[in-house]
Amino acid sequence: MIPENPSPKKYWYGTYEGYELRCQRRLQKDLGVDQAAAETILRLRNQVVELQSHIRQLEAELTAQVESQQLRLAHYREVYYEATWIELEIQE
Repeated sequence: MIPENPSPKKYWYGTYEGYELRCQRRLQKDLGVDQAAAETILRLRNQVVELQSHIRQLEAELTAQVESQQLRLAHYREVYYEATWIELEIQE
């Protein structure tokens, strides 16, 4: 049995059509969903993209915060060790 190779889908869009409208049309034709479902899928996709962007921003902020905390901790350790040595020298 030889599987049929479907011809590649070709889409012809006018220059007036935006990305969202093209995506919506492709969802409707390729998946057979109605217009409301295609709009919902695209809206949810946009929300996911925005959330991913927000997560990357929060990760960058958290990384900067952790690095700052590590620098402060290293500085406090240095001050503590120096103070300990000074205290030991005074006691001797």
